[in-house]
Order: sequence, then structure tokens, then C-alpha cells
Amino acid sequence: MKKGTKILLSLIGAAVVVLGALYTYRGVYYQSHFLPGTKVEGVDISKLSYPQAKHKVAKTLRDSNFTLYDQKTKLTQVSGKELGITQNSATYLKKVMRTQNSWLPTTTVKAESTTNTMINIDQQKLNQYVDQTLTTLNQGRQAPQDAKIVKTNDNYQIEPEVAGQTFDKAAVTKAVKEAVSKGQPKVQLADSHQQAKVTKNDAQLTEQLAKIKKIDTITGKYTIAGKTETITPAMIHQWLGYSDGKITLDQTAMKAYLSSLNDKYATYNKSRQFKSTKRGVVTVPAGIYGWSINSASELPKLTDVILAGKDFTREPVIVGSGYSKDGYGDALSDIGNTYIEVDKQNQHMWVYMNGQLKIDTDVVTGNPNGHDTPVGVWAIWAKERNSTLRGENDNGSKYASKVAYWMPIDDTGVGIHDSPWQPQYGGDWYKTHGSHGCINTPPATVAKIFNMVSTGMPVVVF
Repeated sequence: MKKGTKILLSLIGAAVVVLGALYTYRGVYYQSHFLPGTKVEGVDISKLSYPQAKHKVAKTLRDSNFTLYDQKTKLTQVSGKELGITQNSATYLKKVMRTQNSWLPTTTVKAESTTNTMINIDQQKLNQYVDQTLTTLNQGRQAPQDAKIVKTNDNYQIEPEVAGQTFDKAAVTKAVKEAVSKGQPKVQLADSHQQAKVTKNDAQLTEQLAKIKKIDTITGKYTIAGKTETITPAMIHQWLGYSDGKITLDQTAMKAYLSSLNDKYATYNKSRQFKSTKRGVVTVPAGIYGWSINSASELPKLTDVILAGKDFTREPVIVGSGYSKDGYGDALSDIGNTYIEVDKQNQHMWVYMNGQLKIDTDVVTGNPNGHDTPVGVWAIWAKERNSTLRGENDNGSKYASKVAYWMPIDDTGVGIHDSPWQPQYGGDWYKTHGSHGCINTPPATVAKIFNMVSTGMPVVVF
């Protein structure tokens, strides 16, 4: 063998020995270190031992920054530390090291790209960050507006929804969480804006528009004491509205309307024109007798019947006494033609039943010096037998008068009763021997009155 050949073979042999040694060293080294090119969550852990790799991955995540964008507009930035990011890479790193083959000739081995389970976010810190950030970001931004029904001069139409520029907390939280878990430094919030809940094509909104248009055409009628009042479509149009997804009616305006009807027709707390037996037509002040429209009870009923969307005729809720759905005919007021008339000037009382005089008698009314019988349109509100009437005399002493028939007519204790202690009735006797306010009536006559009248019957005192 030539000398040159021997030298070449020696060099080759030496190279093989060196390469073998290097290969052996490499194989042994990478049994405890990660192969070149190994990355976890974008972190290069090439040639690092397991403890070194674990530390580097954790530190890199904590020090990483995430930038929030709205399309191409940069909004703000947050660090992994602010979000409380921690990593649970131990199991995964051990798996990578366990599965890598340090004896293969390849020089680059990459870890799996999906390692979402490695990253944990402190939910409390994330929520706190999103709350604080949106408080700032949403300032001055247009919030979304739902589509709604609006009133025009003579019609109704749907006003389309308005897209919002404000960000939705749940959507932003989700976007940040997903970006962090995937190791993406850019957090896109273009799809995280708050959205209108009701759009112009909403089926319920369309249905309500049709309903409100129908309501806008109906006519209502009130029948009150034989009279008719019409609620026109124009009036209903003024009352109608739409708020918070519901068809509404202006309760204040409707209450004012009911009050106007009450002022026009009700008789409670109003004076009356009364055709007296001896003195012609006299004006009698208000008493407890009379009726009125109960607006508090009628308002919700009127609301319901209008919202039903059909023409209607109804009678309002009435309270009090003397109401007649058919009116009062030729009578001057709701007193009608069945009543008791007490004329203080003439010291006389008449009882009319269905327009027919049944009883007339002299009486003794209250002493005008401090015990005058109150004038007004009153009503018999009770009938009692064998009662004791109690009160106080002018000198302060107490009195207790037993009566066989008692019919109270007002709210102060005044009434009609028998008075066997009175020696006479009528004339001027009342001026010196008048009652404490009651209408003293001859015993035989008051018995007939008691059996003839009923509670609720008007008593006109003037």
C-alpha cells in the first residue's frame, strides 16, 4: 500500500472516530436537552434543558404584550402579567422531550403548534381589565339603538336600528382570551361591537306596527247619563305611542280627558238648580249626594279596550249616588222625581215619590243661633229604629234624646227624626226652639216617611 493511501485511510478513520464521538455526544446531550428548532408557544427552547425551557416559556408569557385593534386602528395594549397569565407547560415539555429522538440525523424538530391547555388566565384580572378598558374605550362612542316604531304627523313607521360603535364586554373578553391562548399578539375587536337587539326586519316589530296602525283607526264612545261622547281616531292618535318594545297610551292625557268628562257630567260636589214647591227654581249647594266618574278605576279599563283595537261603546265606572244611565228627562239635575224637600224658610217638608206628592208637613229645623240645619243636596244613608241621639248643649252639658225613627242625611250627624218634645211645628218656632241641626218631624208623620223612603234617596235642604 502506498504511503499516500495509508495517510488518507488514517485521516478517514480519524474523521469517523471524531464524527462517531460527536454523534455519541450529541445523542447523549439531547436526551436531557431539547433539539434545535424546538418551539413552544412561539418560544425557542432549542438546546435548553427541561428546567431552563420551563422557566423561559413562563417568563416569555408573562413579559409578552397583546395589542387590541379595531380593524387597523390600534386601541390599547396589555401585558401577560396584567392578565395574570400562567403556564402549565410541565407535562407538555416532558412529552416533547420524551418523544424526540436524539439519535436521528435531523437537526430540527418542532413541537406541536396547539398547546392551548398550557396557558391559564386569571379570570378575575381579565374581567377587571376589560371593565376598566371598556370604560375608557366606549366614552364618546355611539351605542347601538334598536329599531322602533315612531309616530309621524298622521301615521306610524319603523325607524331602522343604528349600528353601535361601543364594545361588548362578553365579546371583548372572549377575543382577548382566545388570542392569549393561541399566543397571538394581535387581538382583533372588529367583531366585538355591541349590536342592536331589534332590527327593522324583526317579526314582532312588524306585527306591532300593524297593530298600532289598526288601533289608530278605531272609534270609541262613552254613554254617560243618557249622553254620548265620542273618542275619535285623532284623539287616540295623540294618545298612542311606542316605548321599550310596547305599544303605549299616554296615561296623563287620558286621565285629563276623563277629568274633563267628570267636570262636564258628574254631580258630586256641585250645586244644583232645583225646582222647589213654593219658591220656584233655587240654587242648592253640594252635599253628600251625587255621582262622579272613578278615573282611577276607569283609566286601565279604557286603556285595555283601546289596545284591543276594535270600535267600542262603554259606560265609565261610576261612584256615588243618583246616577241614571238614561239621564234625568225633564228634571233639572240628578235629583230626579223621588226625593224629600226641606224648605227652611217655610219650615216645611215634602216627600215626592215618582213625581207624586205623598207627604207634606211642617217641621222644626236647627236653631239659627249656632245650630242651623246645613243646606245642601243630602241623602238618607241609613234607617234606624229606637235610637238615642247624643250631643252637647250650648252650656256644655250633655244630652241624650231617644227617638223612635232615625234617618241620618249628612256626614255631621244631622238627620230626620221624630220629636215628641216639640209642642208645635212650622212658623218661626225654630228661631227660639230650633233643634241642634236635625229636622224635627211630628211623630205620626215621620213614621209614614220612614216606611216610605229608602236609603240613597236625596234630601234637598235649602
